[in-house]
Amino acid sequence: MIDVEHEVVETYFESNGFLVRLAGRSTEEVSKRKISPLATMAVYNPLVIRNSEDLSFRLFTSDLGKVKSAMVSRLSWESTSFSISILNSDSRILKFIKQEASPERFSIGFNPAPGLAESRMGDYLRLLVVPALPGNQEKVNEVFTFLRECGVDGVLTLSSMLENLLRQTNSSFDYKGKGVFHLLKLLKVYQLAREPQLDIFEE
Repeated sequence: MIDVEHEVVETYFESNGFLVRLAGRSTEEVSKRKISPLATMAVYNPLVIRNSEDLSFRLFTSDLGKVKSAMVSRLSWESTSFSISILNSDSRILKFIKQEASPERFSIGFNPAPGLAESRMGDYLRLLVVPALPGNQEKVNEVFTFLRECGVDGVLTLSSMLENLLRQTNSSFDYKGKGVFHLLKLLKVYQLAREPQLDIFEE
C-alpha cells in the first residue's frame, strides 16, 4: 500500500519535472542482511544534462534544476520511534535520525541490483528526505556529518516539499487523482493553510 508520505515525495518530484518510479530491490539481499530497507524511489529529469557538482548538502526546490537523476530514500513518520513531540526538540530529532539511518539500510536502497532499471541511471545522487532538521546549526552540522558518513549526497525535508506543493496548489484547478494536491486544495479552500509558511490550523 502506498502511504501518504510516499505520495507527497512522488508528487513533489513529478510536479518539478521528474519521472518517478518506486525503486526495485533484490529480495535476496534484503533477506540476507535481515535489515528493514528504507522506502526508496528513483527520480530522473530528462531536461537536465548531468548532476551538478556544486550542489549544497541541504537541498531546496531551487536546486532541483541541477539534478539529473537520484535515488531518494526517506526516514518516515511510519516509524514507531517518531512522534510530533520530536519536532520541538533538536536533540530528539538528532537521536531519531541517528537511530533510523545507517550505512547498511542505505546500501540496499541506494544500490539497485544489476538488471533493475535504476541500475542504468548512470552517476546518480543519493538523497534522503527527513521529517525535519534541528534548528540549532551545530546540531544540523552534526546531522550532515553523520549522513555524509552513511553515503548520503544531499538532504531534503518533508516540510519544504509540502510548502512547495502548497504554493503550486490552485483552489480552482481540478488535479484529477492527485490526492496530495486535492488535500492541499481543501486546506486552502477552508482557509486552514496560508502561503508561504504552511501556517496550518492557526487562529
